[in-house]
Amino acid sequence: MAAFAGMILLSILIGNMMTWFDSYDGPGKPENIPECPYDPDQFRYDEDGRLHYEDETWISRTVVDVSAYQKEIDWQKAADDGIEMAMIRLGYRGYETGLLNLDPYYESNVKEARKAGLDVGVYFFSQAVTVEEAEEEARFVLRKIRGKHVDGPVAFDMEPVAGADRITGLTVEEKTEIADAFCQLIEKNGHSAVIYGNPSWLTKDVDLHLLTDHAIWLAHYTTAANWGYDYRMWQYTDSGHVAGIEGSTDLSVQLREKKYLAE
Repeated sequence: MAAFAGMILLSILIGNMMTWFDSYDGPGKPENIPECPYDPDQFRYDEDGRLHYEDETWISRTVVDVSAYQKEIDWQKAADDGIEMAMIRLGYRGYETGLLNLDPYYESNVKEARKAGLDVGVYFFSQAVTVEEAEEEARFVLRKIRGKHVDGPVAFDMEPVAGADRITGLTVEEKTEIADAFCQLIEKNGHSAVIYGNPSWLTKDVDLHLLTDHAIWLAHYTTAANWGYDYRMWQYTDSGHVAGIEGSTDLSVQLREKKYLAE
C-alpha cells in the first residue's frame, strides 16, 4: 500500500513538473504582421471621456489596470462605475536585484474584483535578461494564478526604467525571444497571453514578425490610435478616473469578436 501511495505521489509530482516546467520551443518563422481590423470612425468617447467601440464584428469593454500604487480599491464602486474587466499587476522582477516579487495587493485585488463581478486578467512587469529568466517569470505567474479564476489575459510587460533597468543592453532578438518564451509558456498552460507596449517599443525593441502568435496590448495615449497593426487591447489614457480608486489610473478598451460572445 505504501508503495502504491508513493507511485501516486510520484505521478502527481511528475504531472506538476510537466505543467509548470514546459520549456520554450524557440521562435517560429517570421510572419506578416496582421493589419488593424478596426474602423477608426467607430471609436467614440462618452460624456465621461471613456472610449468605446462597436461595429458589425467587434465590440469593446472598459478595462482598468492597477497595482500596489493604487493601494486599496473599492471594487464594487468601480464595477458600478462601468468597469468591466480588471488587469491586475501580479508581480515584477526587481530591476536592481533581479528577484521575483509578488505585488502586495495582488491577492486582495483579485479576490475583491471577482467578488464585484469583474473579469480578471493579470500582468507581470518583466526585467528578464535571458529566455531562462522569462520561463521563470511565466512559471511564477502560473503558480500564483492557480485557483484564482483568472479568465482574462496574462500580459507580458517589459519596459525600460531610466538609468536603473537590467534590459538596456539586450538586443532586439533577445527581447523578442524573452517575450515569446513568456507568452508561449502561459499559452501552453491554458491561458491567453498578450504583449504590452507602446508603438515605439513594439516597433523598435522587438520583432513583431516573430510574435504574431500573441495578441498585443497597445499603450498609446492619444484620441485616435494611428497604429496600423492588430491589437486586442488599447490603453488609451493614464489619467482616467474611476469610482473607488483614488487618483488617476490607466484605462483601456478590450476589443472582442461578437461571434464568440454569442456562443
